[in-house]
Order: sequence, then structure tokens, then C-alpha cells
Amino acid sequence: MSVMQNTHGSEVFLSEDMRRLEKSNFLKKKSYLFMRKAGYQVFKFIKGNFKHKQSAIVLCGPGNNGGDGFVVAKFLKDNGYRTKVYTFTNRKNYKGDALKALKNFNDDTKNLNLFKLEKNALIVDALFGIGLKRNIRGKLKKIFKLINRSDNPVISIDIPSGISSNSGQILGYAIKADFTITFHRKKLGHILGHGKKFSGKLKVTDIGFSMTKFKTRYLDNSPNLWIKYFPWKKFSDHKYSRGKVIVYGGQKEFTGATILSSQAALRTGTGSVKIICNKDTLQIYSLKFPSALKTEINGIEQLKKFLQKEEITSVLIGPGSGSNKKIKEITKIILKKVKHVVLDADALTCFRNDLRSLYYLLDKNKIITPHLGEFHKIFPQISRKLNNKDKALKASKIIKSNIVLKGPNTIIISHDKKIIINNHSSSELAVIGSGDVLSGLIVSLMGNKKMSPFFAGCAATWLHGDIAKNYGKGLIAEDIVKGIPAALRRLKNGRFIK
Repeated sequence: MSVMQNTHGSEVFLSEDMRRLEKSNFLKKKSYLFMRKAGYQVFKFIKGNFKHKQSAIVLCGPGNNGGDGFVVAKFLKDNGYRTKVYTFTNRKNYKGDALKALKNFNDDTKNLNLFKLEKNALIVDALFGIGLKRNIRGKLKKIFKLINRSDNPVISIDIPSGISSNSGQILGYAIKADFTITFHRKKLGHILGHGKKFSGKLKVTDIGFSMTKFKTRYLDNSPNLWIKYFPWKKFSDHKYSRGKVIVYGGQKEFTGATILSSQAALRTGTGSVKIICNKDTLQIYSLKFPSALKTEINGIEQLKKFLQKEEITSVLIGPGSGSNKKIKEITKIILKKVKHVVLDADALTCFRNDLRSLYYLLDKNKIITPHLGEFHKIFPQISRKLNNKDKALKASKIIKSNIVLKGPNTIIISHDKKIIINNHSSSELAVIGSGDVLSGLIVSLMGNKKMSPFFAGCAATWLHGDIAKNYGKGLIAEDIVKGIPAALRRLKNGRFIK
């Protein structure tokens, strides 16, 4: 099995992107042809996954999503499925391709106000698709609630009705689908916010659109984006050719964070890890993590001399370091004297009263890895009401650096505003120490003759999620570290492709 896939498969669309693509393709071929193809793809999925004897209820909206529904209903009826169609609006209000599809269906329909739920019937949601802007309320909300409380299987066409295709937010109320069949590319609403859960199992189908000269700014994190840059160990490598990572050690009571980061860095492939200790922590690190190198540094001048003489590939500072004036001074020195730096946790929040200095010192070779709480301490001017994608976008306009905004869908943004959304993850990562492991993965992968900070952030985030997805319930941070070798084998063998 090949590791590489068609890179277009990683693109994620806004609703505006899809509208532009449709418009450009409709100039070349009749739009109704694409509607027929879309409806057939949904029917083909139903035929392959549901029994012929099962009755179907198709809910058709007022626009082209409803037109797709009429096409599906026609195929179902012609192939022996007992089919009922409910329309959102009066039949005389349909126009364009949706009207053509309605006329071709050529059978009775009922108004959605008369909706009755039949036990075990398959529900096909073809109400609103990606164009919905207003909130679901009133009678429609009651129908959605009835469907969601039932055991009836639900297939949504394009995106579950009530989910914003650009943010994944619920617009008033939404249908919770078991399956969603979308066309050409994923939409942001499939992988962000509530959209991920409400979409159920997502299937992306090809209906023949041409992508000539079409660009989108969002990509779904996938190995096909960065695998060719991944720093695999070569036969001729030795420990010094594999890179030298420095991890600034945490305070005495938080040495566990440093150890998790350092273990992750070594397992991910760096040749050596050296922990900067002090007189209070040297013995702890020596006993708990013998395979890492240690250096005792107790003052600022000593640190400057160390950084000047040491050959360094990359530095991680933040996990367990403490958020105080001393750490801020140390972080400033590291940012000035070391090219590739990962800033996490305390190394970020120590700047909360000196943000201008932090912003100035960050550049294209640095990467910050805040969770939401830390993010708002260093970007207090960014509204908490925004979704994570928009928060990260606004932050990227403030700093010319790379950002990993951690969350259910981690957002990775490059210094030049490339945007990656990581959907390859698990809720089991919501555990203490998980972020420390991630920062260790990143610092191991980045540096000269390795990956750029941006691609290191993408690769590390994907591996982090892959370990959690394969582990299952009960994951703790130490399990993530132990899972790194198996995740690397899966990546190397291409077994991540589904």
C-alpha cells in the first residue's frame, strides 16, 4: 500500500469555495448533470448499506440540496424502496434544477408540517446543505428533535441540516446524522465544532468537478502533506547526526513534565536530549531518566555561555518551568541565541504582562503550542467568542511565527499563514501531560536538515492523535510516549491510509 495519496484529498472547503467551484464547473457542463450524479452517489451508498425492504423518508429543502433529495427519492422509488418525500416549501416555490428534479420524481409529496416518523424508516436529510445561514427554530426544531431522539438511521446530504458548513456550530438546532455524504471535498463544518460529531461517518464522493486553477486556504492534516520531509533514521546516521535537542528543565515539583517531553523527543528520533537542570533537580533527572544527558545551570551568565558553546538543533522551554520573571528572562535569551525553539506552557504565559517582547522575538523558525487558556493570556485582544480557527487566524496576523493551537481540532498555522486543521485525534488526549508529550514530538522533528517548525507541528500533532486513536480508553501521558514506536511503524508502512 502506498503512503502517498492525492494531495487534493487533504483540502477542506468553505461554503464559498464550493460555490465558486460549482459556478466554474457549471459553465462547462449543465448543472443538473451534477445534481443527478450527486443524488446517484447517495442512492448507491444507501443501496450498499441498507435493505431494499426498508422504507425511506426523504426530507427536501427549498434549494439544490432539496433537488439532490428528489433525485435520491426517484432512484429509491425506481429500485423498489417504499419512499415518502416531505418538502420544506410549497411545490410551486421550487425552481431551477430543484424543480427539474421534483418534476422528474413525478410522485406525491407532503409538506414537512405534516411529518410523521415511521419506525425503522431510513431518514434522508436533504433540507439545507451548506448554504444555511439562519437558525433552526419552531416546527422544524421539533421535527429535528423527534428524529434525533429516535433510533431511525439518518443520512445527511452534504452536511447535517442545522450545522454551519464554515464553523461546525449548531445554528439553533441540528439533525444528528449517522452518515453524511458530501461532494468533492470535506467542508470545515464536518471537522470543526459540533459538526464532527453530528456528521457521523463522513463519506466524500467525486461527482466530476474539475479543480483547474482552484485554490483553498484550508487543509486537513494528513501525512501526504509532510511525509516527504519526515526525518527518518538512515543507515549511515549516528547519534550526533540525528540532532541535539535541549529541554529546559522544570521546577522541582514539575520535573515530570520535562521527562515526558524529553522521552517523547528521544523516541521520535532525535539523537540526543540534554536537560538543563539546576542543583535542586539534577539528581531527580539522573534517577528518573538516565538515558538523557544533563547539564547543571544555576545562573543567567552560565546559561549564556552554554548556549554559545553548545551545538544545538532545537530547544524546548515551558513544560513545568514556572511562569515568573526569571523564566521570562531565560526564554528571551533562548529566543535570541537559538534558531529553532518550541515555546509551550509557562514560557508563553510568563509574557502576559510583556506581550510586545514576546511578539517581537517570535519568527519563522519558532513555534508556540498553547492550549486555549494559555492562548488568551498571550492574545487577550482576541475574542473568546470566536471559534478556534478564527482565533488562530487572528493570532497569525499579530505574530510572524508558527502556531499550534491545541484543542479537539488542533489548528496549525505557519508563519506565512498556511492553515492546517488536525482532525486525526481522540478525546482521550484530554489528560494531564498530553501537551508535554506533543511539545517533545515537535522539538524532535524540527531543525536544520529536519522539518520546518510548521511541518514538525503538523507531523507531531498527527502522530499524537494517531497514538490516542489506536490506544482507546484509559490513555495517560506515559502511554502516549510508549505508543510512539508503533505510530512511527504505521507511518513508515503506510498503514494510516483508510
